[in-house]
Amino acid sequence: MSKSTILESLKVCRDYVNGDESHVEVVDVPLPVKIEFNAATIKSLRHQIGTPQSGLANLVGVSKRTVEAWESDRSEPNKSARKLLALLMQDNSLADKL
Repeated sequence: MSKSTILESLKVCRDYVNGDESHVEVVDVPLPVKIEFNAATIKSLRHQIGTPQSGLANLVGVSKRTVEAWESDRSEPNKSARKLLALLMQDNSLADKL
């Protein structure tokens, strides 16, 4: 990313904070209050979006081993991963956009 691109992005951010929404698209995405992500929930979500463990790993930004650990209840998703998983649960079509 070039310096000029970064500067332009910062100007757009500043303008947005000051009330100018003309250069941004604002999308509100409501999140569920709290979803418990256990092995079955994560595996079910993965099947709903039709992706292998490696595909879900790429969508969420973790390793395939991490997804394997989630699906075997050896570990739980961190806060960032839970938010992405919640968005995917709410709208499976987001998998095609990430």
